Amino acid sequence: MSNQIPQLHMRRRLDVLPELVVPAGFELRTFGSDDVVRWAELLAANGELGEWDVERASRYFAAESQMVLAGSFFVTHGDKPVATAQLHRHPDDTYSPTPELGWVAALRDYRGQGLGRAVCLAVLHFAASAGYDTIFLRTDDHRLPAIRTYLRLGFEPWLVDPSAPERWARILSLL
Repeated sequence: MSNQIPQLHMRRRLDVLPELVVPAGFELRTFGSDDVVRWAELLAANGELGEWDVERASRYFAAESQMVLAGSFFVTHGDKPVATAQLHRHPDDTYSPTPELGWVAALRDYRGQGLGRAVCLAVLHFAASAGYDTIFLRTDDHRLPAIRTYLRLGFEPWLVDPSAPERWARILSLL
């Protein structure tokens, strides 16, 4: 039996969204089927989302994956991907039919420039245009800058786990 703390959940309605603005000097683009190496490198370099290599990342680019390439984004600086976020469908699990905003990451040298906000908003706008009315995400208690971004984007705590109310109270007091 694992003593691991479950991830926190947040959700947001998609009826009214802020304008998507990409910070000056950066560009936004969707994933292509050949982006698996770039994505794996960015997630590995981020250092907060576990161990990543091409083998692990390839599962998300496989035909049966629930990651939607057209709803998955990079913010780039020149040709270099420096931030990312993806849309994941949940057609047949407990979250169905609500999609997930997942694997939000930015390289350390590019943090604090609004890039996480931009890639998250790109996913939110894509999900809304695809007809979804709500989206959720999962995060970890220690990712305070990310949680701050999610709150500013209109996400609210979703108390899925019995430990969530106490954990959210602590996190919100820190922010």
